[in-house]
Amino acid sequence: MKGTLLLLVWMVTHAIGQHVWAQTDSTSDSLKQTAIFSVGLGLQHGFIFAHSPTVENTKGANPTGVELSFVWQRNNADSWNLCRCFPRNGFLIAYYDYDTDILGKSITAAYFLEPTYQIGKRTHFSLRAVAGLSYLTSPYDEVDNPTNRSYSTYISGYILLGLGFWFKIENNWWLNLSANYQHESNGGLKEPNKGINWPTAGLALSYQKNPRPYYTGTRKKEKYWKELGIRWDAALFGVAKRVLDTTGESIRLPLVGLNLQGSKQVSSINALTAGVEVFYDEALSFKLKQDSLDASAWRAGILIGHEFLLGKFNFSQRIGVYVFKQADYFDAIFHRWGIQYSINRHWGVGVNLQAHRQVADFIDLRVIYSWRAK
Repeated sequence: MKGTLLLLVWMVTHAIGQHVWAQTDSTSDSLKQTAIFSVGLGLQHGFIFAHSPTVENTKGANPTGVELSFVWQRNNADSWNLCRCFPRNGFLIAYYDYDTDILGKSITAAYFLEPTYQIGKRTHFSLRAVAGLSYLTSPYDEVDNPTNRSYSTYISGYILLGLGFWFKIENNWWLNLSANYQHESNGGLKEPNKGINWPTAGLALSYQKNPRPYYTGTRKKEKYWKELGIRWDAALFGVAKRVLDTTGESIRLPLVGLNLQGSKQVSSINALTAGVEVFYDEALSFKLKQDSLDASAWRAGILIGHEFLLGKFNFSQRIGVYVFKQADYFDAIFHRWGIQYSINRHWGVGVNLQAHRQVADFIDLRVIYSWRAK
């Protein structure tokens, strides 16, 4: 489990890092080729979203967190031409008290990407995506903490999606107001794992040691991507899910599947996707037998979605609906989040998280063969 989550976080970090740092300025001004470095300190406060009856015992808790961030912001013509923004990327360390003994506390280390748009001389608007790992202090334990149905491992994956407004106080200082949705889970690799979901509002101060004026200029409008044909991906994916057998011993059971997807690029960094997939879940078969249910452990679905194209990497978000699903344990609609790395023109590897609403189903590893229509 730790290895899979670490691989996912590394791929997110490397993808975003390569994309942002690969940008170079077309001018010879060395100052403009250097990212603006800043340090931020912030406070987050919110509430637990009790998304399932099994986690109603955490309802009413109000988590409070402190964040320390180290940020590099691109400020050059290439970044402006790519997204008409000044992308911020960096690392954060966060400490959270979940305001209930059931969930305890956590320490998180994560990497983030934050496209930042200038809406005034002293105001910016930003969108933030964060991925990392959290250490949680109070996992489920049948003796010491039997009512924690939210998580069962000390190490879990962490993601955050948010938006913010930036206000320049003076030359070196910025004030940030943010709204965020945060989630932690182990990807369904050990139960119980309903996950922690908590929206927060944040207030932070950011200090820039060497500020400078932001780039202004005319954006280039190259549309080479219009000439590209559809990229087709055929993927073999799988994971070993952990369950308890009839004697209470932990065992690993395989999930394996196939996916076929078409991707059409619609801008320099965006593509739209549509695909189909089918997979067999041996852990589901085991549960069906335990519950004396005569149903198939096969599932099949159709998916549509979006990709951010980041050089050799792409970050995908897809929503799907099952066209074949006999087990009643899952909703008819699911969603997937993934990172794919292209080794060469045809072969790639990736990591995907599948979930139903706020509950993670599984994290899979995949091998992809790609080709492009002429």
